[in-house]
Amino acid sequence: MSLTIEEGVTGIIGPNGAGKTTLIKIILGLIKPSRGVVRVFGEDPWVKGKSVRRRIGVLHEKPSFPGWATGYNFLKFVAELRGIEKPGLEAEKVLGLVGLLDAKDRKIREYSAGMVQRLGIAQAIIGFPELIILDEPTANLDPDGRLEVLETIKKIREKNGASFLISTHILPELERVCEFLVIMENGKIMDSGGVEELASKYYAYSLTIKCEEPLKLMEWASSQSIVKDIILRGNSVTLRTSDIKHLMNELHKLPSIAETLHVREEPGLLERIYSETTRRSG
Repeated sequence: MSLTIEEGVTGIIGPNGAGKTTLIKIILGLIKPSRGVVRVFGEDPWVKGKSVRRRIGVLHEKPSFPGWATGYNFLKFVAELRGIEKPGLEAEKVLGLVGLLDAKDRKIREYSAGMVQRLGIAQAIIGFPELIILDEPTANLDPDGRLEVLETIKKIREKNGASFLISTHILPELERVCEFLVIMENGKIMDSGGVEELASKYYAYSLTIKCEEPLKLMEWASSQSIVKDIILRGNSVTLRTSDIKHLMNELHKLPSIAETLHVREEPGLLERIYSETTRRSG
């Protein structure tokens, strides 16, 4: 594989066994690649692992932490390892970000699976490193907890400028925060790039349009090169497009139709990109 991870939020997706976790371990310098060149911040992570890992926060899949410690004491210890000037204050700060401040003095062995996952995210973001790697970050969390984690990722990206590398199977959640996408299968990169770039390439934007003259709309859509997969259902037309902004502009210029339009963008953008990538490779 050949891959460059850009600044921003990058998602890695693919089936089990694709090589996502192995790639993460190579980036962290925990596994030596059998061949090829890997550089993280310009350094070889296998040779300069200590200096590379000082600039990275990581949440591994299925994390395990010392059950005898409290959440606060564990995070304070992590902050001390990272050389943070006021480790106690930093521990409380990240506990608040992940919603565990009320449980800071409880033993980790008393935490639920969802609380342990939040603690894992807290230790990954402590000190707000330049790159934060999250392997299945929303595992074991209820719907509210998952939304909170996604909002935390957005907040840290906007306020602290940290970049994220997120591996997950839950594509609708990744869609909320992802700027770049890497699609893996059998240890290979099937495709990668900006989400907008890939969505355009695979005609992955999907719109459902209701209007009083659906047949006329369908006829117009069929003539547009940026449109494909047009489906008529009653007075609704669902289509795929490579350029959602241009299509929306053109739709609202249509005589007689524009006044009755009701347009809804369909969710599942990353799922459609992934589906098209794997279909074409097969």
